[in-house]
Amino acid sequence: MLTLPVRQIILWLKITILITCLTFILLSTHLSDITEKHRHRYPPQRIPPYRCPLLNSTVVARENNQFSRKRSSFQTDAKVLVFVETLYSKLGRQIINILDALKISHKVETLTRNLPLLTTAKRGRFSVIIIENYYKYLNLPAWNRQLLDKYCRVYGVGIVSFIGNRPSNYISAKVKGSRLTIHTQQRAANLRFSQRSRVNHIAKPGAVLQAPQPDKDDWVLFDIAEGYEAIILADDIFGQERATVILDEGLEDGIERILFGHNFTHWTNKIAFIDSLGYLRDSLVNKDLKRYIQIDIDDIFVGTSGTRMTKTDVDALLKSQLRLRQNIRNFTFCLGFSGFYFRSGDSLEDEGDQWIIENGENFLWFPHMWKHNHAHEHNQTYLEAIMIQNKLFAQGMGLRVDSGYAVSPQHAGVYPVHEALYNAWHLVWNISVTSTEEYPHFRPASIRRGFIHKNISVLPRQTCGLYTHTQFFHSYPDGFEKLLSNIEGGDLFFTILTNPFSIFMTHQQNYANDRLGIFSFERVVDFIKCWTNLQLLWMEPKRTASAYFTRYSTEKSPIWKNPCADLRHRKILPQAFNCSEMPLPNMLIVGPQKTGSTALATFLNLHPDFSTNDPIASSFEELQFFGGPNYARGLLWYMDQFRSKIDHRIVFEKSATYFDNIDAPRTTAALLPKAEIIIILLDPAVRAYSWYQHMRAHNDSIAVSYGLDKILSSNSSNLRHFRNRCISPGRYAHHLEHWLDYYSSTQIHLLDGEQLRTNPAAVISQLVNSLHAQEFPFNDLIKFDDKKGFFCSYINGTKKCLGTSKGRKYKPLNKKLKEKLDLIFRDDNIALHKLLLRSNLPIPNWLRKQLSKTNFT
Repeated sequence: MLTLPVRQIILWLKITILITCLTFILLSTHLSDITEKHRHRYPPQRIPPYRCPLLNSTVVARENNQFSRKRSSFQTDAKVLVFVETLYSKLGRQIINILDALKISHKVETLTRNLPLLTTAKRGRFSVIIIENYYKYLNLPAWNRQLLDKYCRVYGVGIVSFIGNRPSNYISAKVKGSRLTIHTQQRAANLRFSQRSRVNHIAKPGAVLQAPQPDKDDWVLFDIAEGYEAIILADDIFGQERATVILDEGLEDGIERILFGHNFTHWTNKIAFIDSLGYLRDSLVNKDLKRYIQIDIDDIFVGTSGTRMTKTDVDALLKSQLRLRQNIRNFTFCLGFSGFYFRSGDSLEDEGDQWIIENGENFLWFPHMWKHNHAHEHNQTYLEAIMIQNKLFAQGMGLRVDSGYAVSPQHAGVYPVHEALYNAWHLVWNISVTSTEEYPHFRPASIRRGFIHKNISVLPRQTCGLYTHTQFFHSYPDGFEKLLSNIEGGDLFFTILTNPFSIFMTHQQNYANDRLGIFSFERVVDFIKCWTNLQLLWMEPKRTASAYFTRYSTEKSPIWKNPCADLRHRKILPQAFNCSEMPLPNMLIVGPQKTGSTALATFLNLHPDFSTNDPIASSFEELQFFGGPNYARGLLWYMDQFRSKIDHRIVFEKSATYFDNIDAPRTTAALLPKAEIIIILLDPAVRAYSWYQHMRAHNDSIAVSYGLDKILSSNSSNLRHFRNRCISPGRYAHHLEHWLDYYSSTQIHLLDGEQLRTNPAAVISQLVNSLHAQEFPFNDLIKFDDKKGFFCSYINGTKKCLGTSKGRKYKPLNKKLKEKLDLIFRDDNIALHKLLLRSNLPIPNWLRKQLSKTNFT
């Protein structure tokens, strides 16, 4: 037994420990209260709204101008030809970025001795020509200038160009070959869109900018005279009204030109540039003035304490939504939540969490992940589990989450595609719409596009200069002026200007503290209302997706790219991708059909450095991936066809359907930008006749019922489609130009189809040499077989020939039908010759012979 003193000591020890614990708890609570009371929060900045600098008290409406442009009877493709100073010039890149943002097809060239091909056999190739440096256009060699001007007159094509300051002593001068007077090294004041301009469409007259920034003596101003119409007006230092952008109506030479006296340093010129494209060819730019805006606020409940929204911030968000609705019809903020973090801030932030839940019916809610999980790191089972947790949270809080819209944290799993994410979204949330800033790449933003995968519409998402770390005016990167320039004529403004549908990524931190999100969007809306005629609207994500893919139907199919080539994509790659082993081909034989592509692929496989894909049963030896039905199977399926070939130096694929497939060059270059492209050019008349005989052998009803001569002469609708299928692949210049839009001429290897038929060993040896592969004795292995009537391979004494469907015998092409086909392809062959010369590509012998004939001169 313990003695009495020991018992008393133990009792006092217990009391001491208890008092210490209670003191510690009370002290901790008190310190916590002190910390919360003294956590510094920056008060919201009181910055006045944007004030429109109107000349009068009200904006002057644009005059109703009944002018209509003279239209040419000749058709042109909806494509722009851009002549840049160099491929790296700043203005040239800006022009291309705007064209990309507007989704206008374009071809970029430099003004050299040889102009690009301007016409095909039947139509003009370009509907507008943009020239970065007008002086270079004025000083073109006479022949090129005449050729370019004649094309513009005949096809009704206008020119957009820029006149810059040049180091010289003159201030005023006449533009060479016209009555237009320019004034160089000028300072412009009181910039304004002309009320009388027929060009201005997006631009709204009425507002006046007193001093453009930067305010320098680097403007070229134009005199306004008969035949010239001001698009943007300005005053010089003497108060004389002149134009900074002017329309030459073409009264002197029949060519309309829009000339800019300044580059894109100032945002007014960008608006005028877009309006100019729409004026010169209305099919290029959609004239709809409606712009749909969706603002997503990601990471609701997520964030470190001190950066999250409080109750007063929520109230400010509700008031801002009401103000935005005055200029954006039906506008509603879209809130993305991760339920795990609810009430995980300080007491003020927890109160804010509760308050936003209580006001939840005022917003559109969409799910993130339960714990802001990154989808690409998890399998489908795990993703379903955490989605269900987030869904139970929403149901428990009474949040209505039935919009069919979701966003993955950091866009992981959306693109590059993680199939498990799409499957889980379907099963748990019934998602039909998402958005990402990663497709096809994060930068440049102008190339972002949408796609549909597994019936989920993926819309392009835009950034607006607001991120999780941009919370305060005083610490905004590069200062408050940078933020203002982004809003007033900068990236945020032009994102809305160039995109009919803008989905912006913001974060809840942007609406706490200084509330930069509220400031930015309210100010840009006021700016748009002042300077443009745009109509701003909002609608639910499902309706936005439907409208987007109605307008941009060609974007529905995704464009697969190599995700390992993008550092951002590598960080969010699903585990199925292994960047150390990417089994992709580095050479493609693209056809066209009936030119000997199968024989070429077979003989190349004899070389130990060459290997092709594993055969698939559905399409014989061809994958027919790019532009074909197998493209929908995705990138992993395509790579699986080459996994056993990864050790070979040259891995190739042969699909003869690629050459004349309109989508193949674009999709091929997206995934295989460094690939070598092999094209076989056979006399198109011979190729067309061979294709016709191929269809007869396959019992095509039209080929069996009609002779080719009859098909070529008939105007019957049921024969016209067959005729086009027969003739179209032989329009080589048209299709080759598409490949040259995406691959340099040094990557394209042209083989003479006739020489391939008569001396395949020599042709293939030359190809192997051009690909820098080791020499190989093809002559010893490729021999002509008299019985078969074509070449076969001999391996270890064993003969191996192509199947019965290859090299079939049929009646020779008679002289009369040959001449008829030659006449059909006459203009195409002339265009091909010009294209090959300009691209420094070899000219096949059969083409030389064709063009030497009397009826081809």
